Amino acid sequence: MNTHIQALKLVLARMRQKMLSTFMISLVIAVALCIPALFYIGVNHLATFSNQLQSETEMSIFLKLDTDQTAINALKESLANNEAIKSVKFVSKEEAWQQLKAKVETNDLEKNPLPDAFFIQSKSAEPAALEALKSSLSELPNVEQVLLNTEWVKRLSALLALGKQIILLVAGLLAVALLVIISNTVRMQIVTQKDEIIVSKLMGATNGFIRTPFLYAGMLYGLFGGILAILMLISMMWLFNLSIAQISSLYHSDFSLPIYDNALFIKIILFAIAIGWLGSYLAVTRAISSIKIN
Repeated sequence: MNTHIQALKLVLARMRQKMLSTFMISLVIAVALCIPALFYIGVNHLATFSNQLQSETEMSIFLKLDTDQTAINALKESLANNEAIKSVKFVSKEEAWQQLKAKVETNDLEKNPLPDAFFIQSKSAEPAALEALKSSLSELPNVEQVLLNTEWVKRLSALLALGKQIILLVAGLLAVALLVIISNTVRMQIVTQKDEIIVSKLMGATNGFIRTPFLYAGMLYGLFGGILAILMLISMMWLFNLSIAQISSLYHSDFSLPIYDNALFIKIILFAIAIGWLGSYLAVTRAISSIKIN
């Protein structure tokens, strides 16, 4: 424990001496972390918004024109007892006819062509569940047609899935870039401290002992970069919500992006520290193995 504490103090002292370079490296890491994080926040919020839209999807059931009131009452009772249906609204053909004549100023239609209809809302917003409910309702007596617009739901789900794959791809590419940046940074530190490493080896220091400070350096670079990334994300979300607030008020909406996402912040910190450790480990292991003692 004392060895680890001494190594950590040594690394912090060196970083304090080179504060500007430490800040620049951490800033590069923070920018690289912000890019996939912003994509993630946008896609995640869009997924939540799409779930809200899906919950408002209605299904229209149009009856046959010759359906009598007894059959309508029986169908209404059947729909009310259906456990998959959240709400049922009946619109008679006379009511629909009056609404049509109020909206369309024409006297060409003398006979009501509209059928009686039910408008229902499913308890489940999943496309598969909606399709299953549509199939079961189509088999009910006196039902002429059941309409359900789930194509946009499928397209949106496909786009969100593609967006998540793009986020993983971008995050992977940036992770490789961070590995290269941190590895090069640690390797430069090793070059400047080559004589110190040789003396340590001559005194019997193990590779693990020599490696420890550099591993802490990589982890601290990742930690500082993750903290900067979180601060940048909070600032960008705050500025976005500030700029969008006026537009949202015009549409009577409270649309905004969440400023604080503790789960995301923890993932960013852990990911940054892990990348820092891995980059340092690769660099210092290769460098130490290449240093020969004559």
